[in-house]
Amino acid sequence: MALNKRIFRILKESTLRYIGILLLIILGSYTFVIAAEISRNLDNLVTTFTEGHMQEDLSFRTDKEIEDITELEEAANAVIEKSVSSDAALSESLTLRLLSKTNKLNIPAVIEGRELAGTGEILLDPAFAKANGYSAGSQIEAAGKTFTVVGFVSLPHYIYPLKNVYDIMVSPNNFGVGVISSEDFEGIGNALSIYSVRFNDREKSLNKQAAELRGLLHEEGITESDWIDIMNNKRARMAWASITGLKTMSVPVPAAMFLLSCLIIGIMIWRMIQRESVIIGTFYAQGYRGRELMRHYMTVPMLLAVSGGAAGSVLAVPTVSPSVEAMVSYYNVPVTGIEISALNVLIGILTPVLFLGVSSYFVIRSELKLSPAELMRGGKQKNKVNVLERTFKLERFKFTTKFKLREQLRSISRLLFLLFGITGASVLMLLGFTIMNSMNYAFKNSTEGTYRFEYEYALKDIQQGKAPEGAEIFNAGRFYPESNEGIEFYVTGVEPDSTILTLNGKDGSPLPNDQINITKPLADRLDIKEGDSVSFINKQDGKSYTFRIDAVADSYAGQFIFMPIDEFNAQMGFSENSYTGIWSTRALDIPEELLSGTKSLSETANAMDELLGPMSSMVAAMTAVASVVGLIIIYLVTSLIIEENKNTISLFKIFGYGRREIGSLILNSSTIIILVGFIISIPVMAVSMDAMYGYLGDMINLVLPTIINPFYVVLCFVAVMLTYQLSKLLCTKKVNAVSMSEALKALTE
Repeated sequence: MALNKRIFRILKESTLRYIGILLLIILGSYTFVIAAEISRNLDNLVTTFTEGHMQEDLSFRTDKEIEDITELEEAANAVIEKSVSSDAALSESLTLRLLSKTNKLNIPAVIEGRELAGTGEILLDPAFAKANGYSAGSQIEAAGKTFTVVGFVSLPHYIYPLKNVYDIMVSPNNFGVGVISSEDFEGIGNALSIYSVRFNDREKSLNKQAAELRGLLHEEGITESDWIDIMNNKRARMAWASITGLKTMSVPVPAAMFLLSCLIIGIMIWRMIQRESVIIGTFYAQGYRGRELMRHYMTVPMLLAVSGGAAGSVLAVPTVSPSVEAMVSYYNVPVTGIEISALNVLIGILTPVLFLGVSSYFVIRSELKLSPAELMRGGKQKNKVNVLERTFKLERFKFTTKFKLREQLRSISRLLFLLFGITGASVLMLLGFTIMNSMNYAFKNSTEGTYRFEYEYALKDIQQGKAPEGAEIFNAGRFYPESNEGIEFYVTGVEPDSTILTLNGKDGSPLPNDQINITKPLADRLDIKEGDSVSFINKQDGKSYTFRIDAVADSYAGQFIFMPIDEFNAQMGFSENSYTGIWSTRALDIPEELLSGTKSLSETANAMDELLGPMSSMVAAMTAVASVVGLIIIYLVTSLIIEENKNTISLFKIFGYGRREIGSLILNSSTIIILVGFIISIPVMAVSMDAMYGYLGDMINLVLPTIINPFYVVLCFVAVMLTYQLSKLLCTKKVNAVSMSEALKALTE
């Protein structure tokens, strides 16, 4: 059709504007495809690995051997396997956990090299091996023995290889795992026997089946310890948190990009049709049909949608494989194959087509439904003052202020585009800084303010007596609310005159340790207030216990209820002076055979520092993306304002206004909206963070605070304003290019 010859001329007239819209569509499609494909592939890899290699449902230790495992398996309707574990100190700061090769549960998957063929051989966690310089064929000294590295391994119960199950940060420079044969454990004195369990009934409540198994053990006179179920095992659950998070992110972020694109393309098409209404009326008079004109004006948005969607989806495809491999190396899952879903790629292409197609159709249809006579007269005159202009009563302001406000208020759709766009870009920018600040606060600042010890020693069995000098004893049990089995926390008995556990109230004053205190994240999560009496189920015996909360501690150092140790022991049925752990300000010489684990707070802080390094890069990337999005949005709106005010700019020049004055009136009119959008972004970001952290708590039983640092808020504001200044600089030439003859042309027309 002859009309189509105008398409490239239309695109050429506003090239940068259409490029901006195209970039938004590309970003939206790219984000959708990359997030959907990473989560889908990671989901498939983790599911295939955990199911195919029989990931445990729980593990525990016992005070004596289980004589007949087969009989216990039948009674519990489960698969049970015994394995051996031992922590070998390679240096003061480096620990290698040796695990025996298993055949029924947690079956090792060799991802490089070969299987164990005999004694003196070891399979290493690849992240640990890479961080510490161990390659296939190298030698490693551990537990007084020399092993040859024959390959690298992934383990279903160490997907996220934490040293202690309640740690948060993985640090391959401090901890790793290795698999050796059972025979190699001979002569290793601190080896622990661990029983892994996987229930055959995959539908029944895990806690109920676990309680039944405990009952069977107690009937045999066996006492269990170090009971860890898979739902509260971050070594397994952390990967699922990432998978679900990526799936969730793959919808709203692209949708926001597409909606912004719809809004701005709708404004541009509407303005173009209004400007060309006389031409359209002439086309009607010459015999063109409405459907022909509809196809003509739909060509621009559809061309942008198809090309943007295709470009974004195609650009995402080659980045899927390296992104999945990067995630897998972080989580240590064997890569059996990475597949690209043609459906997701197709959705990435068709979604912007659908969004822009529908929105553009209704915008164009609303204008083309006018009669040829109305169109030839210039369309319906819409000189009414809208509700926003009436509300603000602009007549009371001086000219410059009135002009700037009217430029924003006269187009509500353009106003909303700028407001939502700046708010979204600012939220994205603030999000990265707030996540980093929240994690730093929870794991370093808050922890250091609460815990005044350096070492935490967890004991295999209940001990009695007093702690060594410079140390304090504690006792603890794991509990969960009856209404939500996914929430697990510790009730910890501490010495009432403890000096190394410091809890503060809301007003900052210290709370006494001779009462029952609950940390703020747990109180908020369970909606517990000071003075409440609450009942929880003990995971050890399945019984319900009631506690009266005396105070809520303003601490984010974990989800805990702290109470006097004597009161805890009496309520749990333990003898006086019983304890299962020691806190100490210095290293203690405790026999390895008595320990089930050791935790160093300095190692946790170092691991946090290691995490904040790459996280800083992520935040920088998010800030850059947000700045680009903000730049595109501000430029699009500013260029529209210039386009709509060519006659006004021309008149300003005729009246003798200088370039700076005109630039201030036209280019600075968006300042107020940008300020409002940024201010709105702060509470929006806080609400988003609370929702995200709530989801994180449900997935991995971890609660983080939303800590907004004023410094980062100012930093983001500076970034937004710099982006605004850059967009104005790009638009300055357009303002200067408007000639004084524009006004005369308008009068002639």
